[in-house]
Amino acid sequence: MLIEQFETGSGGFVWQNQQPDALFSRVHFHVYAAFDMQIGAQWNGSQFVNHYNRVYYVESGRAELQFTDRVLTMEPGYLYLIPPYQLLSHSAQGKLSFKWVHFQASLDEGLDLFMLYGKPFRVKCAEPDTTSKLFNKLISSMQVMRPSAVLERQSLLLNLLRPFMHIFDDVPQQRKHLLHPSLVSTLSLINKQVANPPSLVALAEAANMSPEHFSRKFKAAFNVSPKRYMLHKQIALAKQRLLLGSDSIDRVAESCGFCDIFHFSRTFKKETGVTPSGFRKEYNIRFLPGQPTKDR
Repeated sequence: MLIEQFETGSGGFVWQNQQPDALFSRVHFHVYAAFDMQIGAQWNGSQFVNHYNRVYYVESGRAELQFTDRVLTMEPGYLYLIPPYQLLSHSAQGKLSFKWVHFQASLDEGLDLFMLYGKPFRVKCAEPDTTSKLFNKLISSMQVMRPSAVLERQSLLLNLLRPFMHIFDDVPQQRKHLLHPSLVSTLSLINKQVANPPSLVALAEAANMSPEHFSRKFKAAFNVSPKRYMLHKQIALAKQRLLLGSDSIDRVAESCGFCDIFHFSRTFKKETGVTPSGFRKEYNIRFLPGQPTKDR
């Protein structure tokens, strides 16, 4: 929609409208889940699909977050912002009490705002009581399904993100993805064809690049390689079908774009730490504290 640069009002009053930002005015936030967690050394994982953003707030205890190029120590009084596809492993060092939220900040189909920034961030919490109250409100709101609760969750999330807002001003070059709309269009291709993922050659052709050049540009823009991005999407789909359906493992493998059950089982275990059948046995869908209920 075209926004008029200047408008007029009664009495000869003229004002200038703020124009939409090419990047940030397009962001849509959605909160997936929020919990207050007390856990011990069992909070120890090294294989998982993380296609969402995370914010952690530690109240007591310590843990380590492992990334490709760094290790962050989780400790009381700090907030942690973790973009999609970056966390490799986490491990608690004894008892750990922390609040967390998983969320999306979508720009285009398949593109999350924080994919453009890539690295995790840690900040000292200036107002611990306020942060804890914001999290408590957010966690409580997850039990409510009214439209007003959706808006409340967005507001609470943005307040929790306030300590990280400076990163958007400090790294203006991340807008460079806007110079390559063909890269964004390949995200849409991947998301539309998760069950039959396009080849690297097909993606490169769609972006009018050579496969090598496309892979480099994709990784530079989104901080994840195209192959890893496709695999994350396939594994995420497989997990949903294992959790929610009763299809055989063969059928799940086929419906998620794997050539055979052996390749699927081997890849799934490498990415999640368990076999598909083991995953189905270990996890089951149930309501936990903080999950939405329809009568609210």
